[in-house]
Amino acid sequence: MSATPAKIVIGISLDAEDSAELLSWAIRNVAHPNDTIVALHVLVTEGMTKPGARRKEETKEWKSIARYQTQIRKAKAFVISVMADFAKTCQSNQVKLEARVGFSSGVGRGLIEEARGISAQFLLISSSRNRSNR
Repeated sequence: MSATPAKIVIGISLDAEDSAELLSWAIRNVAHPNDTIVALHVLVTEGMTKPGARRKEETKEWKSIARYQTQIRKAKAFVISVMADFAKTCQSNQVKLEARVGFSSGVGRGLIEEARGISAQFLLISSSRNRSNR
């Protein structure tokens, strides 16, 4: 009897070393064959509104998102570059990799919303502590 494949969301920061370390840890310790690892970077957007916003505010929100397209492309390229070193390992372990960039009014909120949205079984984030304190 085989286990149901899991979806594992990994919060990717702009610190390539920390992000690679977290991705490596997830591949070694959490992922199993047929699982999917979703490397997610969340952009914080000032134009985002609280849930339940009125229609007019939602329109403003989408206009705000359009301004972030270049930033989104750069963030996605960064996430892909972090993941590149792990492609062969994941392929040999039969683990799928996905790169995503989301946007939200806060990083934590965006990570949680995305994890819920794809019914992820795991959400992994790196500690914000300074490396010298580890």
